Formats: sequence, structure tokens, C-alpha cells
Amino acid sequence: MLTAPARILKEWRLWVVRDQVVTYSLYKEGTRVVYRPEIDQDALEFGRRLVALNSGYAEAYVIDICRTDDGLRMLETNCINAAGFYAADLARLVAAIEALSAQ
Repeated sequence: MLTAPARILKEWRLWVVRDQVVTYSLYKEGTRVVYRPEIDQDALEFGRRLVALNSGYAEAYVIDICRTDDGLRMLETNCINAAGFYAADLARLVAAIEALSAQ
């Protein structure tokens, strides 16, 4: 471990296609697993900044972020085809992925 454990208040998954956050889902609130198609505005902006900092990372991937007592943090990035969908907007995600093959 590189850091001390932190208390996580909320966790979100963001789906990124061509360096754009196309959908998101809350998937944990405190110790409860919850799936809701929502994100705090500052968390969305934080995720967008992380994506912009690593432009071109992959054509499609997920990024998990969380809110702790000390602020927003990135948990991980992962392969999009191995990630659960939770309460993401699947129509938006599919449209963004289909657009990849259209070029």
C-alpha cells in the first residue's frame, strides 16, 4: 500500500469514450451498494480533469473515483469490457462505442 486507508463516502464509475465522459453511475454510498444514474457535479468535473490529463489513454475505458473525508480521489481505471454497467445510460454508451467503428 502506498497510502493509509481512507474512509470512502461515495464511489462512482465513469465511462470514457474518445476522451469524453459519456455516462456515469453511483455504485456505493458509505458501506451500501447502490446503483443510481447520478454524480455530484464536482466529482464529474474531477473525472473530466483526470481524463483530460491522460488524453489518448484508451479509446474506451472506465475510471472509478470516490469522495473521501479528504476530498475526491481516483481509485482505478479499467478495461471497459470487463466493467459492470450499474445504472449507466447504456443508450449513450452504446452510441459512443458504435461511433468508434463508424470512422
